[in-house]
Amino acid sequence: MSLFSELKRRNVFRVAIAYLALAWLLTEVSGTLFPAFGIPLWGVRFVVIVLALGFVPALIVSWVYELTPEGLKREKAVVPDASIVRLTAKRLDMFTIGLIVVALAFILTNRLWLSPRHAEQSTAPAAVATDDSQTSEPESTAPQHPPKSIAVLPFDNRSADEENAEFLAAGVHDELLTVLSKLSDLKVLSRTSVERLDTNLSIPEIGTLLNVATVLEGQVQRAGDHVRITVQLIDASRDEHMWAEIYDRKLSATNIFLIQSEIATAIAAALRTKLSPQEQKRLEVIPTESLAALEAYFLGKQSMAKRTSAGLVQAVNHFKKAIELDPGFALAYVSQADSIVLQIESSGLSSQEAFSLAEPLINKALELDDQSGEAYASLGLILAYVGEHNAAEAAFQSALELGPNYVSAHHWYSNLLRQFGRYDAGLEQITEAIQLDPLSTVLQANLGTVLFELGRPEESLAEYEKLVARDSNYPPSHWSIGALYWTEFGQLNKALVWLKKGIERNPGDAVIPAWLGLLYLDLGDEAEAEYWINNALEFGPDSIFPNWAKEMLLIYQGDHLQAREYANKVLQEDPIWPLSLANLRNQDIRAGRVVDSSTRYEKQFPALFNDDDPKINRINVEAAINLGVIMASLGQSARAKLLLDRSLDYAESTTISRSHWYLFAYGIPQKVQIYALQGKTRKALDGLRQAVDEGWRGLWWYWLEHDPNLNSIRQEPEFRAMVKEIKADMAAQLEQVRAIDANEELESTPGAT
Repeated sequence: MSLFSELKRRNVFRVAIAYLALAWLLTEVSGTLFPAFGIPLWGVRFVVIVLALGFVPALIVSWVYELTPEGLKREKAVVPDASIVRLTAKRLDMFTIGLIVVALAFILTNRLWLSPRHAEQSTAPAAVATDDSQTSEPESTAPQHPPKSIAVLPFDNRSADEENAEFLAAGVHDELLTVLSKLSDLKVLSRTSVERLDTNLSIPEIGTLLNVATVLEGQVQRAGDHVRITVQLIDASRDEHMWAEIYDRKLSATNIFLIQSEIATAIAAALRTKLSPQEQKRLEVIPTESLAALEAYFLGKQSMAKRTSAGLVQAVNHFKKAIELDPGFALAYVSQADSIVLQIESSGLSSQEAFSLAEPLINKALELDDQSGEAYASLGLILAYVGEHNAAEAAFQSALELGPNYVSAHHWYSNLLRQFGRYDAGLEQITEAIQLDPLSTVLQANLGTVLFELGRPEESLAEYEKLVARDSNYPPSHWSIGALYWTEFGQLNKALVWLKKGIERNPGDAVIPAWLGLLYLDLGDEAEAEYWINNALEFGPDSIFPNWAKEMLLIYQGDHLQAREYANKVLQEDPIWPLSLANLRNQDIRAGRVVDSSTRYEKQFPALFNDDDPKINRINVEAAINLGVIMASLGQSARAKLLLDRSLDYAESTTISRSHWYLFAYGIPQKVQIYALQGKTRKALDGLRQAVDEGWRGLWWYWLEHDPNLNSIRQEPEFRAMVKEIKADMAAQLEQVRAIDANEELESTPGAT
């Protein structure tokens, strides 16, 4: 008898099929039920490994032994006439068919009934009151979160040490978030927040903290030219498994993106999320087929996330490499552009240079992919900078349509809206951004700025205090607290401590030293001011902040000619920088070049010259006030009166802070300037008195000693008394500052005495 015939006679083939059917059923059952009982994914793997190891022994047993009425016996010991192998074969066939039927029934029940039920239960509303006096007890105490919401936790790297694939796990996680963020019917928490989570938090605690209904956990394992990605979706309120899958593929860029698309589609199905045809099409996009380009891109994203000067330079280099490897990789162009723009604040790169480098990259990205929400958001940022505000708003709206969960689009759009006094809409956008990224330090800082702008400094300070408590190494929170103490509360001694903390945490920053230099000017310490401003210029020779600070230092020192050079340099970067425009105006008035000054303003603010009913907003209000002097000098008293009247209407209608962060463009209350220009001496002095009593000190020496808008009240005894009062206060605070410097004392918390 042939070997094949003997294997068939001894039912070895039937045992193999029955074993595989049983293994299939046990794998499905363990994969579904283990998570429900809190058994982690390794439990499922253990079952699979045991079943795989048992396959060959089972075949050996079926070859060596035979089932008889008396039990198992060695095949050689069974008399041929007593053999029941044919009956055993029929029983094995029935057993196998039964296993297959049970397995199919279990799979259909799980996927068509159990999973949707889990989703419904996780979002079921609590019982409501049937009358005015009694309220039914809820069936569950589990918190209710937005039903179609998800937090994707950072993926674990399960690769062997020699694979060094930590960047792959982080990259897969980041890009999965990008894919999910394109789904308009799903709320997707940003990477920033999930990466800040305490790893010891339970799933329900994460759901409560981030206000999400579901949590996705994942693992990435690279082994040579293969990759395995394991994910499981969990009901955050009940900590119950909803869906899980293992993707085992050959490692390639195409497969990475296909897996992400499959995961996103499965999540959408589990949460009953509606996918439009456009969204489904976008899920199928393969950004690059080059694995090397994708790996360089992943490395760039991780360097970019550090938000440090060195990290952003590294990010740009990684993205350049990705583009060299695949010139058609649109996302690499967008990320390179964003990394360049971020260097404006982190390392003193000039705005003009940054945006000039970023713009062609964004245009190329949109040329390659006109459905990139990220590219439209970055385009909006660039258009806002160059003054094309309507086009910028359209770009942001396109970005949010294509990527409704893209946090940066909400953030940048908020900034644009607030520029033009649309504060409610701006606050709405930044609030939406924080809901998507509740643990973001950047957004929390931005909310603090909004409150600062709206004249609510105490609330602003509270937000920044939260930031320091959450992340003591985030530099902007320190200089923002310093700015509040300086410009709103008049406590320059405390402000100095916080600005120096900011410098310690980002030594390569060019902005904070410039601020520190200006603070020392307010205190009257010219030597320290010059040291810090020159220090800022070393780090950012072409950046606006250091050059503007140098301009103000030269005015303080009386070198107006050289100050003019720096003012022109600032205006090359930002043509509407308020105090640089004002400084040139002041020099022009003194030199009898009023027409030149008028021409300069008309180029930037034509509506203030030609419109019969000019609309005054946050951007042009200082220009309108300063033009009042110019127009009066040119004999255009009617236009001067119109501009001052409209500016007063705006100043009285807005609650904006008197010391907006835009470098003290509103350092002294606008109404004080307007009243002084209108000849309303009493109102001007009363307004100034109120500001001084409330703590206004920001650039006090410039406004009170140099700005011609206050010429009409400068000789008033009350005015002189207030100047003397501020000088005495600054001298006292300077002594406190020197004592702090001498003792190297740093306050540990805001508000400490």
